[in-house]
Amino acid sequence: MTDRETPLPEIAVVVAAPEGEWEPAVRSLLRQSPLPPAAITVVTPDDPPPDPQLHFIRCASETAAERCVEAARAARTPYVAFLHGRDEALPDWLHHLARAAQDDAGLVQCGTLRLRADALVEGITLTPHLDGAAYAVRRDLLHTRDHRAAWVMVPRLLVRRRTDDTAATASAALAVGTGLVRDTRLAPSTHAPSTDVSVHRGAPDLVSVVIPVRDGALTLPAQLRALATQTYTAPWEVLVVDNGSTDSTREVAEKARPELPGLRIVDAHERPGESYARNRGIAAAHGDFIAFCDADDVADPGWLAALAAAAPDVDLIGGSLDSSVLSPMYADEQPAPMTEQTDFLPFARGANCAAWTDVLTTIGGWDESFRGGGEDMDLSWRAHLCGYRVGYVHDARMHYRLRAELSGLARQKWNYGRSGARLYAAYRHAGFERRDNRTVLMNWSWLLLHSSDLARSPSLRRRWIRYGARLSGFLAGSTEQGVRYL
Repeated sequence: MTDRETPLPEIAVVVAAPEGEWEPAVRSLLRQSPLPPAAITVVTPDDPPPDPQLHFIRCASETAAERCVEAARAARTPYVAFLHGRDEALPDWLHHLARAAQDDAGLVQCGTLRLRADALVEGITLTPHLDGAAYAVRRDLLHTRDHRAAWVMVPRLLVRRRTDDTAATASAALAVGTGLVRDTRLAPSTHAPSTDVSVHRGAPDLVSVVIPVRDGALTLPAQLRALATQTYTAPWEVLVVDNGSTDSTREVAEKARPELPGLRIVDAHERPGESYARNRGIAAAHGDFIAFCDADDVADPGWLAALAAAAPDVDLIGGSLDSSVLSPMYADEQPAPMTEQTDFLPFARGANCAAWTDVLTTIGGWDESFRGGGEDMDLSWRAHLCGYRVGYVHDARMHYRLRAELSGLARQKWNYGRSGARLYAAYRHAGFERRDNRTVLMNWSWLLLHSSDLARSPSLRRRWIRYGARLSGFLAGSTEQGVRYL
């Protein structure tokens, strides 16, 4: 059934501001489209100036939760949504809640993007629970304690929330925690991620290329030479982000300045990790469009031009990785293009991707808690679930270097396995499915039956280590995350 066939229910919003700060939530509510709030009530201990668009209820901080519930009961709409004063709802938040409520759901919850105090991502919440959740409840349920209701989870990240905001929507949690909505049954929404927050864009004014590097003196020169021969003619800059190198990485970068006049060196020695270095690069970049590549790869001459040409039609974009030049002996390990990926939603690989700066800012940048893999999946999937367009351009080609040493390969694949379990724990309620039991049994059986490959030939040994390390990573990650992802 479409939105046109069944009118969307109106939703009033109660903003809980027990600490007096309500402007962020209200600003985001006034930007809601295509479904604006039917009414906005702000519960706060302050005495704000009159505003014809808002209704204020003054109360002491300790009674704010009870007054929020009272305000919700007094609303004249079929549904009431709760939001904390410092929350920021994405522009289509109410529209998605209303779509999910069309089947007379009792409670509709959405995913939350959790941000640190510095506005960088700390994680996501897509698990149905009401510990500070932003959600809508059918108003009639607030008047009875004897009602069964369907609890619908919208698999979208629709609200940005500061994790240091300990008072977030305490009133909303009270409404359910005290039994006003009981015996809920989870019915995840099937609405596919859509492009709702994207805006029409032109060509980038300035492109920033961010290269995270740690002890990359041997490989960085080739990448910088490749960037110096790019065919892109519009303004752009290069940021070499030094993640605590102890070799001559900085000297190598300095020597490239004559060929790359826009080159800058950014210090990021405080914490190891590519995501941390990339975030430092984002913070230092002057461009409105940021491209990412690695120090041990080599960009094709048309790489940057292809990314910039596709920029007006996407919010985040991935390019192709070609290992045939730098690692010709490992042809069977060629990374699959985005168009052939099968894990949940397509993702742009961190070694070759780009995004508009305001998109990276909105979704909180790269998650620095990911180490050794998975951070690019997480970034792309957050963008998808926030309603942004994630695209792919094959012509943006990066010559990709595969791990030659078996120890490094095993560590990489083990980390990929660990991150796979973590991604499953985070995104399973948005549709990320684990492998079925038959596939799991076949994979582990193959590993056991081919154990003799370790002694047969270098190529077979490498293949066994790739598979074995990844499966072992699945086990380790499952234990760490408390999920079954084998």
